Amino acid sequence: MRTSLFYYILFTTLFFSFVYPLDSSAGREIFKTVETEGTCFISNDDITPARDRAIDDSIKKAVQYVVGTLLSEDVVSGKSDVIDSNIYSKSKDYIQDYRILGESAEDGLYRVNIRAKLSLENIEHDLRMLDVLTDERQSEEHAPMMIVIMVSGIEKYGYLKMLRETLETDIREVSVVRLRKMGSDMVVMDAEMQGDTFEIASRLTLKDFKGFSLCVTNITENTIEFNMVKEN
Repeated sequence: MRTSLFYYILFTTLFFSFVYPLDSSAGREIFKTVETEGTCFISNDDITPARDRAIDDSIKKAVQYVVGTLLSEDVVSGKSDVIDSNIYSKSKDYIQDYRILGESAEDGLYRVNIRAKLSLENIEHDLRMLDVLTDERQSEEHAPMMIVIMVSGIEKYGYLKMLRETLETDIREVSVVRLRKMGSDMVVMDAEMQGDTFEIASRLTLKDFKGFSLCVTNITENTIEFNMVKEN
């Protein structure tokens, strides 16, 4: 009994120290994680330069994706020359780190898939300096809503940390996550988001977590209930 109480207190302490720092940034998203594929034709059977250019292409596409989430299609198209020469030309500057997920050479084409972590803050800053990003884009979007995420079956702190990181970095619609309640059998969190709970639930259940998977037990327009299932 005392051992169980000790681990419960330890888990509670770690959980609070882990969740509450999110509030210090006022929910502002600083980084964005994106997966892209880059390609390059192989010339004279020389793989090395083709691979390097394919990686560069992947990085550029990651930056293009982020820019596309910040600007309307009309602005991207109308200011393409300015954005290309001032943003895309220095795509590597916005990369915090990246990992190669896969690569192949086939039919004279080299392909590289990467997962890149980009500085959203720096991209936004440079777009504002170019006068192509204003608050008008933000005002056109739907106002954020608050949803409740309930998770049962959490057995390890590491699993909770992994889920939190996914919500923070991979689910771009979610901007703020706050703890509402924690019990011995369920954790309840409030998440500020733009989008659809059904879409977010689908993406989380399809996510390849290491050590566990998520199963939706109930879902409404404002709530998602998950059961965390441990995998061998």
